[in-house]
Amino acid sequence: MRRALVVTAILTFVMAGPAGATRLPIAEREAINRTLDRFVDSAVKRHDVAASWNLVTPEMRAGVSRSAWDKGNLPVIPYSAGGTTFHDWTIDSASATEVDFELMIPSEKSKSDSIQFNGTMRKQHGRWLVDSFNPSATFGGGAVVGPHDFTASSGEGGGKGVARLGSFWIAVPAALIAGGILCVLGFFAFVWLRTRRAYRRANLRPLEPIVVKRRGSEPPLVAKERSEPDG
Repeated sequence: MRRALVVTAILTFVMAGPAGATRLPIAEREAINRTLDRFVDSAVKRHDVAASWNLVTPEMRAGVSRSAWDKGNLPVIPYSAGGTTFHDWTIDSASATEVDFELMIPSEKSKSDSIQFNGTMRKQHGRWLVDSFNPSATFGGGAVVGPHDFTASSGEGGGKGVARLGSFWIAVPAALIAGGILCVLGFFAFVWLRTRRAYRRANLRPLEPIVVKRRGSEPPLVAKERSEPDG
């Protein structure tokens, strides 16, 4: 009986560990909601890109100047997100200063299309800031496109045009290389044919007549032949 109680206590502790790790106080979640609402509107929708500068961590905007950021050169894909609030995110892992989450955002143009984002929030100086925000899958048209669909195609069918992106970018350089090789071969074939034709024309050129000079005392050869009687 005592052994059973010990095993039960251990299992309870192990199962409660991950659940406790993903708990987040309501106040912290509301603070993250406020940051995400402003971030999606400014950075993702591109409504006010300059406003998103202060909503991200210094690590996320590292290597990007403020002027470049304000012009839209930021590490966030533009997307016509539908809605104004984005609070339906789920927690992957959470601590007192960092939260990894998943957020599904529907498209403004089509209710059946949506993109799932994986993101990270970090608490710095008492504020929750976006540290990363990247698409992980797209949904729509009866197909689901994930990160592996942006690599080279495995040869299996299915998916939409996005799934063929990898094979397309492999085919373009291959076609350019093949075209270059054909151009070089065609050039050499043209030179060879032109040289061969020139050589044949040189061999078919008629020979110039040979002029035999005679001395003045000798009678012309043609006249002598005519004066001889026929045998």
